[in-house]
Amino acid sequence: MKNICLIPARGGSKRIPKKNIVDFHGKPMIAHTIEAAIKSGLFGDSIYISSDSEEILNAADSYKGVKKILRPAEISGDKASLEDVTAHLLKNVKTKFDYLCLLMPNCPLRNSEDVKKSYEILRKLKKNCLMSVVDYYWLYPFWALEEKNGRLDFFFGKKYLVDSKKLPKVYCPSGAVRWVKVANFLKEKKYYGKDLGKYVIPFERSVDIDTFEDLELAKKLFKIK
Repeated sequence: MKNICLIPARGGSKRIPKKNIVDFHGKPMIAHTIEAAIKSGLFGDSIYISSDSEEILNAADSYKGVKKILRPAEISGDKASLEDVTAHLLKNVKTKFDYLCLLMPNCPLRNSEDVKKSYEILRKLKKNCLMSVVDYYWLYPFWALEEKNGRLDFFFGKKYLVDSKKLPKVYCPSGAVRWVKVANFLKEKKYYGKDLGKYVIPFERSVDIDTFEDLELAKKLFKIK
């Protein structure tokens, strides 16, 4: 099987400026994702960083074999989707690939074993696509509260206010790892295809960093990981 890895890292992050290259335990945040991809041994010289920022792309210079692809402005703004970025990459590579792995740089705690194990599950179950998920633990979604006119009420209604053991098993998506069969992506143009499998990533490696609070949590989890 021929695999390609995409690390999408646009430069216009607003909540944490320059998020993808902010210092994370002595390295640019994106470096942890690059290293996980390399150490997995699944991609050879087919690891690509896609960005509209030369500064972010330059963070890959110290990693032999990692390729850089400069993203055009029309797929670099807030409304640009990961599907747009993926289609741009596949359009600009000459080699044909069987599977594509998407690794988000704001998930620096995910490691090479997560990449390898998720791939093994994908192949074993013969799925067209797979994504990492995490258990909700104490943040069970059906107990969400919504405030209306200064009063709290259950967002999902009384249907789910039963013994938690009787509720369906649900997961929270994590951006740590996503896999898709390239032929399937070119057909459906999405990662969440009809045959979506899961890789359950441990909570301590599941954090998606979007805010400074997320960043501080991830730094603490890194120390005990």
